[in-house]
Amino acid sequence: MNDSPANVDGKLVEALRRDGFVIQRGALRASSMRTLLAEFREVFRRQMRRHGIPGAEAEGEAFDAALADLFRADMKSYLAAAKLTQYLPSVHALGAEGPVLDLVRELGIAHPAIAVRPVVHVISDDLKVPGGYHRTPHHQDWRSVQGSLDGLVVWLPLVDIEYGFNAIEVIPGSHRRGLLATTPHPFGTAVLDDLIDESEYVPVEVRPGDVVAFSMFTVHRTGPADRPGVRWAVSLRYNNIDEASFIDHDYPNPFLYKSQDDLLFEDFPAPADIAQALGDEEE
Repeated sequence: MNDSPANVDGKLVEALRRDGFVIQRGALRASSMRTLLAEFREVFRRQMRRHGIPGAEAEGEAFDAALADLFRADMKSYLAAAKLTQYLPSVHALGAEGPVLDLVRELGIAHPAIAVRPVVHVISDDLKVPGGYHRTPHHQDWRSVQGSLDGLVVWLPLVDIEYGFNAIEVIPGSHRRGLLATTPHPFGTAVLDDLIDESEYVPVEVRPGDVVAFSMFTVHRTGPADRPGVRWAVSLRYNNIDEASFIDHDYPNPFLYKSQDDLLFEDFPAPADIAQALGDEEE
């Protein structure tokens, strides 16, 4: 994306070690983040057009309304589009080269390894999946990643995010408490309520181009929303291949990626479907 390299000083590294999170203001070009957001929206627009959703070509609040209409019309299509955004080459490139990777290295991970595919966060009260989770509870990312002890999460806002608009909230210094006990939750797990002092949470207010980095042991959650709109963000996770326990445990990775060999759609594709996709003209 041709962003300028991030410049990290010792104070930022010291703050990460002390507080468990840091914010690098303007580390990326805001225009690059807007371009990425436009790509994400285009994925949803294709499903909106397919379903005849008015406002598929809209911007701003009108697009948000159309997105909610798609969600209500066909949740399967909406969720499939949301999942597909995580596989766009641009979002993978964002975490595999350039300023983000430079920042990870300068924050102490000289030899990073990507821990899991990027996560695209799309949050709005109009997009709440019944029976699922909406905003994340207080949690630590290490429990799901189980990688190096100094692993990092990099969190990138794609819109302006302030308190009262689904800001992530962190508890400074909580990374030094180690791995905390949890209880089952639709999100996966949540840190036990009696281990959390709600007054210690600090909202992270950021704009596109800012980069938030935090320890995988830092307790965090999604904050409340006092106004409508869709909060868009991307998060990336990195292990350190030099960390001793990660080496001793044979580079553990709890994520299982397995293909489904049975056909998802019966009798598809037929030769005619392939011919159409290749642009063959009918005789």
